[in-house]
Amino acid sequence: MSDLEQQHSESNDVSPARWLNAQAKGARGAFAISIGMGLVDAVLIVAQALLIAWIANAALITKQPLEDMLPAFAGLGAVFVLRAVCTWARAAAGAWSAKTITAAVRRRLYRHIAALGPARLQGYHSGQVASALVEQVEALEGYYANYLPQMVLATIIPLGLIAVVFVLDVIAGLLLLLAAPLVPLFMALIGMKAERRSQEQQQSISRISAHFLDRLRGLGTLRIFRATERAAADVEQAAEEYRARSMGVLKVAFLSSAALELISAVSIALVAIYIGFSLLGFLDFGPGPELGLLSGLAILILAPEVFQPLRRFAVHYHDRATAIGAAEQITQLLAEPLPANVLAEDAPRSQYLKPLEHDPDSGLPQPQPVALSFDRVSVRFHRGGTSAGLQDLDLKISAGEKVVISGPSGAGKSTLLHLAAGFLEPDQGAVRIDGQLPPGAAGVAWVGQRPWLFHGSVRENLTLAAPQAQERTLWAALEYADLAEVVRSMPEGMATPLGEEGHGLSGGQASRLALARALLAGAPLLLLDEPTAGLDPDSAQRVLKALERLADGKRSIVMVAHDAAAQRSGERQLVIEQGRLVEDRRA
Repeated sequence: MSDLEQQHSESNDVSPARWLNAQAKGARGAFAISIGMGLVDAVLIVAQALLIAWIANAALITKQPLEDMLPAFAGLGAVFVLRAVCTWARAAAGAWSAKTITAAVRRRLYRHIAALGPARLQGYHSGQVASALVEQVEALEGYYANYLPQMVLATIIPLGLIAVVFVLDVIAGLLLLLAAPLVPLFMALIGMKAERRSQEQQQSISRISAHFLDRLRGLGTLRIFRATERAAADVEQAAEEYRARSMGVLKVAFLSSAALELISAVSIALVAIYIGFSLLGFLDFGPGPELGLLSGLAILILAPEVFQPLRRFAVHYHDRATAIGAAEQITQLLAEPLPANVLAEDAPRSQYLKPLEHDPDSGLPQPQPVALSFDRVSVRFHRGGTSAGLQDLDLKISAGEKVVISGPSGAGKSTLLHLAAGFLEPDQGAVRIDGQLPPGAAGVAWVGQRPWLFHGSVRENLTLAAPQAQERTLWAALEYADLAEVVRSMPEGMATPLGEEGHGLSGGQASRLALARALLAGAPLLLLDEPTAGLDPDSAQRVLKALERLADGKRSIVMVAHDAAAQRSGERQLVIEQGRLVEDRRA
């Protein structure tokens, strides 16, 4: 079973809490170290209490000289140092386990999202997906760094310390044994409400992320219609809702802490009263009359330590509630069914990639072109009714062929591209690469109407496709895309920073930069969705000339185009109407 398949199965079959625990398997060693250091610290606490009590008893009761107490002082200093080391090691192990697990979760989630593709993610807002990858995954850190180790320690350490108190005094041990279970009881009662509030908070942050991203992307349109003030008010209202939910979570968390502090304070006070009355001789039953300063002081020091692990557990219980809310959002994405060709394979699609050859002079990849076939393919969409995307499409595209597809809007052109890329699965029929491989298996490069360029330099945008590419290879790709002179004229050349969506470049230059990036990817199949849409004639002509250089027989090209000049640029022209292929002619 592949990692993606196993992850998909787990996310479908288990609750968020069980899913969280299942991810902890990846850092068992770090958890063992964290718990082990906590247990060693508990043993040192007992040694610390006994040493302090012995020193006090020796100084006040037995009147021993200072030189006889020096070994005890040295031992006490060593205990302090060792406890500091244990605290550091425990925190470091917890942080490492959280980092390891959250990195693995983010990597799996990213792979799952990439396998789903944009078509299957249309039901999710991009802000919601980004929130899951960033905020929701980060919300898991406290669960693994603090909550899970502390849950074990909060069970073992109090019982161990109470057992030590029992040895010193039975009644004091009974008082602590009766009081300690009240803490988890109240935590469970209050924690159920905290968990529900945290889930609402995580849902709220997903909504506000999507809401803010929508308004940010549509800022130009909002300005045109003079709706910026209303949009700002909407964002403010969403932020206020998130603030109110966050304060609600904090209110419940503080209530939990207050209840725990009250229980522990009352319990410690009862033990202190019992010890005090016993030392003063007011109690003449049980072991009280025989209780000395050494035992009494040791018990008083250990009593708060019995509740300390429970206090920490209560503090980190909020991390659990937050993680449960985040896991619910993450598992919702992971539960989205993957394409059958991904689930069926034990290795990622890259296993199908043929070894790439590179041009010895430029270093540019020289892929082997692939054939593409659609065998009686039908796709149906359900939008208020049943409408056909494609109907019984029979189409064979030869390796290295440049095909241009045209037709009215809604005819099924983009659906065809999505099928070729593996973003969609047909309801009937089959799509194959080279007659046997699933779509997308041999590597696909996609260039849309508005190619996405990230905030970063020209070089960084290019190396997304080829991280190890040399400088000469990057310049060769720019030459192919007729963009080298433009980049050389920039203030910092290839290091010139670009804004989001290619801000700083014209539409045609952004399209050509995307083509250069597709060239560097070395994909044998290039899919283009109206790359000249919205461009002026000169820019469109430059893009088409760049495409002519790419159509060198080393890659198969399928392009959707409405523009007449773009349609004439293909070796083969297809027309699709109402989901059917109505015309197939060669130029």
